[in-house]
Amino acid sequence: MSEIPEKDLPPGRHRVLREHLMREIGTAQERGSGSEEDRDQPVRTFWRRPAFVAPLAAATLTIAIAVGVGVTRDARPGGTSSPMSQPTITVDPDPLLERLAAAAGEEAPGEIKNDQFIYTKRETYHWKPEKGVPDGCSMTLEGYETGVRELWESVDGRREGLSRKPKSNGEEPEQSLAPQLPGKNTVNFYRQAEELPTDPEAMRRWLYGLDPGEKPSGAKSADVNAFAKAGNLLTTSLLPPKVAAALYRAIAEIPGVMAVDDAKDAAGRTGVAVVMDTSGAIGTAIRGSQGPARAELIFDERSLAYLGESVVNLAAPKRKCDPLEAGELVSSTAVLARGVVDTTSQRP
Repeated sequence: MSEIPEKDLPPGRHRVLREHLMREIGTAQERGSGSEEDRDQPVRTFWRRPAFVAPLAAATLTIAIAVGVGVTRDARPGGTSSPMSQPTITVDPDPLLERLAAAAGEEAPGEIKNDQFIYTKRETYHWKPEKGVPDGCSMTLEGYETGVRELWESVDGRREGLSRKPKSNGEEPEQSLAPQLPGKNTVNFYRQAEELPTDPEAMRRWLYGLDPGEKPSGAKSADVNAFAKAGNLLTTSLLPPKVAAALYRAIAEIPGVMAVDDAKDAAGRTGVAVVMDTSGAIGTAIRGSQGPARAELIFDERSLAYLGESVVNLAAPKRKCDPLEAGELVSSTAVLARGVVDTTSQRP
């Protein structure tokens, strides 16, 4: 059987296809250990065209290619490892996270005054059906924000801020942002971010929402929620250097964290990413489709600047209510610009 020339395949397709091939091999092995009737059933291998898959970046990290079985850390004491249930191709996340922590810790904090504002420009993407929803399926993201938005948020939370979202007709409608109170599980303004832990272990406990003396539950959902909380913090907040350094080292302690070197954000930028595979907890955000997905925190490979977060679908469609191909982007938020300004409407 002739092979498809490599030049005919879109960049990044080999990685996604190999992941699915390994999953199908695992399925075949499970069936091979079943009954004779089960072994007679055909095994389908999906070779689908993935969308939004970025080209491979010039890797500065050592790639650990898992052939047959990928290995990741689990929650057992001593950092022992266990085989993943679904083989994948991953990069050891620790070198990347330590580089991020070291770079953040070397930044000069600078003086930020209470009457200033944190400026953020973000671009958000969410999948939505282009030709309607199949009969019997409930899948829509129409209620989720998409497009570019600029925000001016009060440093101390006590001043009125501003939100602006440009429209295609050139208009820039504005909306006032009310003063903010400190959030219990979220950071609502910069002064609150300054109060976050600068010790990695204390930061890890904050990510898990643990009270003093409380121990982690060990549940996968707790790990996924901690990772999601870290992503939300990076996307919505300007972090003091020491807080950011502690956050990266705390993420390294979350079981199941991996890395890839070819992620893409809503703005089409590619970079290296710290990732976690999940099913529903961070979510594909598609009602009725709770297949495997991967949450990604993406960084510029050279500058190590935070680019944004994405959720990527991992499973080939198996029923009519599964609308996405393997490798397609489900949602993404790109941080296009961030800085400190003196007034609303001012840009860095």
